[in-house]
This record gives sequence, C-alpha cells and structure tokens, in this order.
Amino acid sequence: MENLRRYAWIALVAATAMTAITTFQTQMQMVVRGEEMSLVSMLTWNAVIWYVWGALAPFVVVLCQRHPIEWRAWSWRPLALQALLALVFIALHATIVSALMQVSPNWFGMPESYFARVVRLLTTQAHWGVMCYLATAACAHAEIYFRRARDESLARAALRTQAATAQLSALQRQMQPHFLFNALNALVAMLEENSKAQHFTVRLADMLRMLLQHGERATATLGEELVLVNAYLAVERVRLGARLRSRIDVADALLDCRLPSFLLQPLVENAIRHGIARSQEGGEINLRAWRDGASIRIEIDNTGASPSSEPGSGMRMTLPNCRDRLALLYDAETRFEAGFGADGRYRVTIVVPDRVPAMERAA
Repeated sequence: MENLRRYAWIALVAATAMTAITTFQTQMQMVVRGEEMSLVSMLTWNAVIWYVWGALAPFVVVLCQRHPIEWRAWSWRPLALQALLALVFIALHATIVSALMQVSPNWFGMPESYFARVVRLLTTQAHWGVMCYLATAACAHAEIYFRRARDESLARAALRTQAATAQLSALQRQMQPHFLFNALNALVAMLEENSKAQHFTVRLADMLRMLLQHGERATATLGEELVLVNAYLAVERVRLGARLRSRIDVADALLDCRLPSFLLQPLVENAIRHGIARSQEGGEINLRAWRDGASIRIEIDNTGASPSSEPGSGMRMTLPNCRDRLALLYDAETRFEAGFGADGRYRVTIVVPDRVPAMERAA
C-alpha cells in the first residue's frame, strides 16, 4: 500500500507535467494554423486525458512487478501478458475518459453517443496510450532490476561475511593461520618418513591450506566442498580409528553444483562430535548427492546420536547458519531440513536448484 501511494504521487506529478506540455503544444499548433480554441477547453481536455492515465499508471507498475519480463529466463508468455495488459489499460482509459466527458460532450468537441466517443478516443489517442504504457512499464522494470541488483550485491556481501565466520568456526584457532600452516610443513619435515604421525600432519596441513585458499570466496563447488570433507574425515579417522566409518556417494556430474563455502564440513563435524564420537562403538556417517528433477539433493546422515540427547551449542549455531546462507544464495528455491528419521539416524537434507545462482551469473 505504501508503494502504491508513492507511485500515485509520482503519477500525479507526471500527469500535471504532461497536461501543461500538451496544452502548450496544442496552443502553438493552433497559432501556426491560425485557428482559435479556448485555453480552458484545451487545458480541461488534456487534464482529463492525462489525469485518468495518471490514476491508472500505479496499477500498471504493480502488475509489472508481479509479472515482470525476465531476460535471464526468456519466455514469450510475460511479453504476451504485457501486450494484453497494454490493450486492457488503453481500452479502460478510453472508457473512463468517455464517461467523464458525458458531462458536456459538445464542449469537449466529442459525439453525443458514449460508444462513438470511445471509438473516437481509441482512434485518436491509442498511440499516446501505447507510449504511456511502454514508458510506465519500462520505469517499473528498471526499478525491479535495480532493486534486484542491489539485493544480490548485499547478499554476496552477506555470504562472504558468513563464509569467513564459518571458516573461523571450523578452524577454531587462536594463532595466525599462515604461521600455523608453515609450522605444520616444518613439522612434516622433522617427522619420520611415511610414519603415521607424518601422514596425519600432512592431512592437517592440506586441510588448513584449503581453508586458507577458499576463505575469501562466498561460494564453492560441491567438488571443492567434498575435498575439504575428505581431508577432515582423514584427520578424524586418526583420532577415532575404526570407530569412524564413512561413505561418500556423489556422481561426478554434480561436482560443479554451487554451494556456500564451508557448508558441508561443519555439518560433518557436528555429526562426528555430537553423534559418533560420543558412542563407545562409534558409528557411520554417509554423504550422498543426487539429481532430483530440477533440483540437487544432498543428504548427510549418521548413527550414534540419540533423540533424547541435548544438542550442543555448536549444533545450535551451525544449523541456522547453514540454513541462512543457503537462503541468501538461492532465496526461496532452497530447502534445509535437519532431524531424526524413522531409521533412528540423524539426517541433514539440503535441496538446491540445479542451476547457477543469480549472484554467480552477475559476478
């Protein structure tokens, strides 16, 4: 309602300006032709024409916002709808103006018959109606695209901030990362060749290197996320041994799917920390991804957790963070669910559209 009121004020100003301009133009034409016409008559005629259009223009803007022409996903239907709306509004304009002129048709120089006035207006004023509709629709679409670009820019900034936060949470470090990375590489050189400790340190260094490389990026591919998950699982496998069993089943065709950076590793970490690590027998974690129609579905499930157990603070922070970051990237087209299934496993389900996010295309 607030936007409609704002559009109405803009339309009022535009109608007043066009009334003054066309009245002056008509007056000049009369002077050139040597004809005479009352200034009041000219002003009233143009005022009726333009103020009626000014009253209709806000509704044109609202309809354009609800049914915009999308150049990114081209379809003839929105264009056909806009053409139909243009015809409707031109006809509506003629019928309203004709009704207002019913007060004194002769004074306006119009036929007595209502239908004849409508036909006269359509034949003499339709070109103005087309131009007015096109101008109004163009302004409405310009505002739509401007707002969309601004929102996508803000969303990209928010994603970068959340990616940095996720990186810091995943590392949980208190020292400068490059110093730690260099220290780990030095430690690798000091350890016995091919020893268990050396392999563990190499894995840890690899994981840190990936975190440093992708720390400034708002998004990553599913393939890049899986590399980080595998490195993390390798580190945890040294600590938990046979208690940690994992399986990853992702088709190569899905590896280019875009996700917020550092989305999957915190979810895998939660599954291990709050499920498998707490169980004396350990447990299993599965990560699967497959194409489901026009979407890509990713599932992470694990054993070892209990519905009666109190979720840790890390889980209470990670799940909303992941949900918010997915919403920023794909808006309402994404789905994020977490909870215990009928099989007793804790399961996180992520559904994203099988396309490149809008902000990635704009970048």
